[in-house]
Amino acid sequence: MFDRIFANYLVETGKLSEQNVEVIFSTKEERRARLGVIAVSEKILTPEQAEEINQLQAVYDKRFGDIAVDNGYLTPEQVDRLLALQGNDFLTFVQAIIDHGCLTIDEINASLDAYQKENSFTLGDMENLKSCAIESIVSIFFYKHPAVLVDLCGILLRTIYRLVDYRVYIKKPYMATEVPYTYISIQELFGDHAILTSISGEGVAIKQAAIGFAGAEYINNEEDSLDALCELINCINGMLATRKSHENMNLDMKVPEYHLEAGVLKGTSFLCIPVVVFNAEITITLSLDSEFSI
Repeated sequence: MFDRIFANYLVETGKLSEQNVEVIFSTKEERRARLGVIAVSEKILTPEQAEEINQLQAVYDKRFGDIAVDNGYLTPEQVDRLLALQGNDFLTFVQAIIDHGCLTIDEINASLDAYQKENSFTLGDMENLKSCAIESIVSIFFYKHPAVLVDLCGILLRTIYRLVDYRVYIKKPYMATEVPYTYISIQELFGDHAILTSISGEGVAIKQAAIGFAGAEYINNEEDSLDALCELINCINGMLATRKSHENMNLDMKVPEYHLEAGVLKGTSFLCIPVVVFNAEITITLSLDSEFSI
């Protein structure tokens, strides 16, 4: 994910153009395949087994390799081998920039230093970000928030990465008391905590996200899109509730709902996360133990 975050920074600072980024990632993706694709091409998984594991990721907040091992399809050693074949996202991104002659390694390092300074990140933070592990990104971007929200952010991003768009990335999160929306899907959790989770955006953005999750054959209009995003939120919150139940925290879920008319989500404190999927921006809004109205 950090390769996409840093690419966006390079565009914002005028070091790369949108066209440069499109070409760079096209080249990069030719070199890096998803773990399931590699496993099938190496003939250590069947296509049916890989698809089964992909489906299980909608239920369990686990990596592809971990589910494959749990189900006896792969050994830990085979997973390590596949990860080595896959390579590091950030390093392949940097190599593609250099190969296309867009920037030199010195220019890339200078931009990394500027990005680090602007965001007050430590050297350790930068190394963790460059690992492209979602867990590291969550711990760095959301460390100030309560643990249950940090857990929710991690499940959100991992699920979107696995089930919607593996090219997903986030922009800088921010706090707000009002969140205007054109379309919104929303769900509340209650019990030991009151948690609100919503996905909002313009028509094109929510449709792209919905198609990524449910498939184009199921999405014909905004209502279908919002219904699919309700199901996505329900999956995410279900995984959170299950995880927290093992920590003796009780969380129950209300039925998700959506709104087809534009409005404003108002409350005492919202964590807003701009998320880019299929080059379109949606907003994920979270609140914990706060009053709100819609």
